[in-house]
Amino acid sequence: MYNRGMRNTPHFCILPFLHMEIQPNGQVYVCCHSNDQVPIGNLHEKTLLEIWTSEGVQKVREAFLSGEGNKNKHCQDCFFQESIGMDSWRIKENENWNYYLDNFKELDGIPFPKSLSIRFSNLCNFSCRTCKPSTSTAWFADAKFMNPKGKFVKLTSAPASNPLIEQIKPFVKHLQHIYFAGGEPLMEMEHYEIIKLFSEENPDVNLSYDTNFSLFSLGKHNVFDYWPKFSKLFLSTSVDGFGPKGEYIRKGFEWEEFKKNWQLARQNLPKAKLKMNFTLSIYNCLHVLDTVEEFKRLNLLKDGDLDISLVEEPRRLSIAALPKELKAEVERRYREYMKSNDWPVVNKKLEDAMAYMNSIDDSNLFPEFKSFTKQLDLLRSEDFTELFKEEAQMFDLKKVL
Repeated sequence: MYNRGMRNTPHFCILPFLHMEIQPNGQVYVCCHSNDQVPIGNLHEKTLLEIWTSEGVQKVREAFLSGEGNKNKHCQDCFFQESIGMDSWRIKENENWNYYLDNFKELDGIPFPKSLSIRFSNLCNFSCRTCKPSTSTAWFADAKFMNPKGKFVKLTSAPASNPLIEQIKPFVKHLQHIYFAGGEPLMEMEHYEIIKLFSEENPDVNLSYDTNFSLFSLGKHNVFDYWPKFSKLFLSTSVDGFGPKGEYIRKGFEWEEFKKNWQLARQNLPKAKLKMNFTLSIYNCLHVLDTVEEFKRLNLLKDGDLDISLVEEPRRLSIAALPKELKAEVERRYREYMKSNDWPVVNKKLEDAMAYMNSIDDSNLFPEFKSFTKQLDLLRSEDFTELFKEEAQMFDLKKVL
């Protein structure tokens, strides 16, 4: 039987005891930061509840109960981040679920998770440079040119014979948190069916999203018919820059349309928590500073409402792939900016970015960044060197068109 003392073991994480992450290909993980090479199950082979009670999941829980959570193969990402001074997902989620840290025995033997992260498929209308075909169908055309022998298919997280909504129905009233991402979740009919179900049977669920904010309806469904019914709504939208630079990185993104949609959400959802998520890569490692200032100027958000996530894959696009001298220049600029920046949460995100950048030497991949950028520029009739002139000079990238 669980007791409060068990969760006091070193390196404890609450997530294996209450949460599951569902990926577009049906793979199920402990969480979104879990090692993608070691899923705990697949929905095309077992049901959600069969995976929840499986031996593999129980072994992960036992590792944390015995104080050896940092040794289990699923969870190395968080412990690496903590080793270099970053705030890991484990730390954040332990804070978010602190009630169950104090009332741990309530999780003993629960027959279903209290939290779900759902990525229905790889269906998406954007083909961001830092993305890939397995998470965006819009990437297929470019991917086929770049890899003619590759196979790129629409993925589904659950079989048509047993869709997610049917698997969730038995415990819909017991879920405390449900998170949707993609692909693009607002393009999925099953998403609307699920939030309709929750709006009727569990409107107090914590409803969270990562979305590109480019569309709000599908068929007869409109999210603004459902979202106001939820007492706890959290919307995080991806923005990797503003203006033409943001549009270059996130193919399909339209800056002016995005600003209108952001204001529309603000007006229609006064109780919702709205955040932006800036995905930091080599492309925007300098532009991030201009973006923060533009958000301030437009009064789009306040400190604490901007997340900065680090591109880890593809590794060639990560800031860890910058050569040593370029890392030093990026760090110099960040530290100079932080002296006058009055947003401490953003400053901490920049500190974490520098810690990550300097802890890994992937500079051997920097030539791949350059060749990939040139190839994609040719395919898309775009030009990094025209939009990012300073960066192009720093990176020694030549005009290719």
